[in-house]
Amino acid sequence: MMGQTTERKLTTILCADMKGYSKMMEQDEERTLQSLKEARALFQEEIEISGGRIINMPGDAIIADFPSVVKALDCSVTIQNRLNDDKVDELSPQFRIGLNLGDVIIEGSDIFGDGVNIAARLEGLAPVGGVCISGTVYDHIKAKRPLEFEYMGAQHVKNIQEDVDAYALNLAGDKEFKKAAPSKKKQKTRHYHQQAEIEGEDEEAQLRRQVKREAGFYRRLLPMGGVILLLFLINIFTSPGYLWFIWPAMPMSVVIALDAMRVFGRRHSDDWEEKRFQELKQKKGPQ
Repeated sequence: MMGQTTERKLTTILCADMKGYSKMMEQDEERTLQSLKEARALFQEEIEISGGRIINMPGDAIIADFPSVVKALDCSVTIQNRLNDDKVDELSPQFRIGLNLGDVIIEGSDIFGDGVNIAARLEGLAPVGGVCISGTVYDHIKAKRPLEFEYMGAQHVKNIQEDVDAYALNLAGDKEFKKAAPSKKKQKTRHYHQQAEIEGEDEEAQLRRQVKREAGFYRRLLPMGGVILLLFLINIFTSPGYLWFIWPAMPMSVVIALDAMRVFGRRHSDDWEEKRFQELKQKKGPQ
């Protein structure tokens, strides 16, 4: 329809999936189904307490969204801790949870878009009984919750063009959990930016040192210049025919000149060398 606009929102998406559901159904259908119902009830309870809402529960999966990133994480941690504490055997329900903060399309009570897809891919990377979050979520919670996330690197996930930074929280203490390898392309980019930051810091520190040297020079110049001016005035008013102030002023002038060369000489020398290099390079032209 003409003029119809797509409704969108920024939200925190939770995607959860039950570990080994098909295998558990083969072993004990009734108990597995009952475990799934109990787990769904737990998710529903904690999500509502945290201000979120269930979007869908397809099969053994759960999709929800939250207006608050912090509450979404708190809810995920609470759910996983309760499930981990209640585990008694291999048929006890265990989940992986993925969290992502992203822009989604709203269609009725459902949501769609890359924000949802990324949360689903992160769920697949999460440790069993733990949580995997995107870089967008981590940026919002890193200073608000004292949780130890393991950086998994920049992950190339299915149907998503850009790599996604992933962080894992292993609440169940699964020693077999292995983090996925980070994208080599992203590693190189991250190293480049880190190096650029270091070089930028070095350049800024050098500029600060130069400014301090120049400020020190001017602080030393003022009293010496004042003394020379005072001697000159005394000389003019007492014996204008003989300029004796030159003799005490000369060593002070030499000190000022040497100090100025030390402070300003190297900077101008470096600038001249660079300018001269560029001139010769332009004259020579390309090889």
